[in-house]
Amino acid sequence: MPAASVQDALDLRERVLADYERILGDDHPNTLTARHNLAISYSDAGRVQDALNLRERVLADYERILGDDHPNTLTARHNLAHARDAAAAVQQPDTATPATVSDLQSPSVAPE
Repeated sequence: MPAASVQDALDLRERVLADYERILGDDHPNTLTARHNLAISYSDAGRVQDALNLRERVLADYERILGDDHPNTLTARHNLAHARDAAAAVQQPDTATPATVSDLQSPSVAPE
């Protein structure tokens, strides 16, 4: 994907998240999904730490709002662990097998 397209996607997802936060609030399910989608875009753009930080926030929000055993919480926990493994593999390519972060499923699908 050309760099301009990646930046365009980031800009759009950041605007969508800001709009959801403003209109629906920080805890609305669609806002959480938009936050998760932005984390995926950060990963795709190589912004690994930004992606990890956002995935941690998504997981904390799901745990707080939906509980530890909700399917979205479990998926977010799995996605964060996978993203951490992928980040570690990039930092130590000789000792780990790289994982593809963008192959992860989002907790749910919300219209953007």
